Amino acid sequence: MSTITLYPQNINNFTLVPNQFIDNFLSHSNGDFVKIYLLILRYATKNIQSFDVLDIADYLHLTETDVSRALKYWESNNVINLELNNTDEIIGIRFNNFNDIDNVNAIVDITKETAITSQVQSKVNITTKPQYQMDEVTTFMSNQNYKQLIYITQKYLGKMLTQQDINTLIGFNDWLGLPFEVIELLIEYCVSNNHRNMKYIEKVAINWADEGINTLAKAEHRIETFNNNYFKIMKALGIGDRNPTPKEITYMKKWINEYNFSLEVVIEACTRTMETIHQPQFNYIHAILQNWLKNNVHTINDITKLDKQHQAKSSPKVNSVEKKQSKFINYDQRTYNFDELEKKAMELLIKETESSY
Repeated sequence: MSTITLYPQNINNFTLVPNQFIDNFLSHSNGDFVKIYLLILRYATKNIQSFDVLDIADYLHLTETDVSRALKYWESNNVINLELNNTDEIIGIRFNNFNDIDNVNAIVDITKETAITSQVQSKVNITTKPQYQMDEVTTFMSNQNYKQLIYITQKYLGKMLTQQDINTLIGFNDWLGLPFEVIELLIEYCVSNNHRNMKYIEKVAINWADEGINTLAKAEHRIETFNNNYFKIMKALGIGDRNPTPKEITYMKKWINEYNFSLEVVIEACTRTMETIHQPQFNYIHAILQNWLKNNVHTINDITKLDKQHQAKSSPKVNSVEKKQSKFINYDQRTYNFDELEKKAMELLIKETESSY
């Protein structure tokens, strides 16, 4: 995921909203879209800011898809201009001057039409969301699957569900058509990323329904592809502008799930890889992490200690008393480049690991 550069307006302690925006867009635009516009407007009152779509999504309890859709919506209405990279990802935002718009009434008409279109683009019609009565909820609760789903959700969220929460949860299956096992995985996924707000969880459920994620295999694939940790690792390697490949996901999954390395340690291995070979080679990172695992290294402090031990071994020993050379050893002593030796050892380790993949 690319970092977005925001080109600010005048820096001020107040966020000024153009009157023409309020007069011509507020009543016809999606509420979440308005919130997203106001937030980037707030960012613009600071200095030039760089942020990810994920930053806005987390702050407003929305999904990344919601944010991207909102930004494209405002561009289609000439409120902002978006800069895109070669893969059509947003990398820059510029605010348009409302005074330069020739025909505001035409813009209002476009806004109304776009607002309707943006709802049609979603396969799930939000307006059809059901509100279940108590007798309906009682009927649903007679089904063991719904009972189990509510019980598991309460365990994950660490609280009792409200009546509205239960309505929303039932709707994931009855309204959105998501299978129970997919819903359980969805709840687990959201909670693992520190999202316990039911409104946020519902937005993710709607996105999954839109994308046709109706099996456990599809859900697991999507989670792996869009795992936040994966994108942070990719970003540390300077390749955050694309999705990870299946082989890269296999590596990262092993580092985090099997080796139990923290994200901080993995990113340190990425940093050292880029500093040493200047290329984002996953097999090189893997070799570093295997070496750390072998030496029982699991924290940054452990890495520091191992570095000191390595430096101590690599440093030449200096005798306080100069010994006389015997005629049997009257030749030049060999000197070793320990960094080069370590690099060669790493290359051998990489070859071994590649053969296992």
